[in-house]
Amino acid sequence: MKHAKAFAIKGIMILAVFSFVLSLGFRISAESTALIAVLFGGVSYGVGDLAFLHKTNNVVTTAVELIIAFILVWAVISMIEGLGADVALPSAFISALLIGVGEYFFHFYIFRHKLGSVDDRSVHVSD
Repeated sequence: MKHAKAFAIKGIMILAVFSFVLSLGFRISAESTALIAVLFGGVSYGVGDLAFLHKTNNVVTTAVELIIAFILVWAVISMIEGLGADVALPSAFISALLIGVGEYFFHFYIFRHKLGSVDDRSVHVSD
């Protein structure tokens, strides 16, 4: 049940960011926005939040997830929407930055609720 709540929180954050930036800001279709949100949510929660976060630290994992978000948004917009770099790159950049901010704070939730392979180490502000 802890994972369902965490995944729901992450999903709402991801969908809000992608909907705001992609659908409202860059007029990307709702279908592509939903596809990006589902793909990113699954990959980043399973790989980033539950596995990678506990082997590194918050900053490194946030950077990795920021890169994943950028590549995923850019690829889907370029391939599925058929839009050029003039739309794909700025939308991917803005989305990734906002996702990175959200992920940074979401990782504190992961640590606080001891999800995944969390040990009892503490999270420092410098993480």
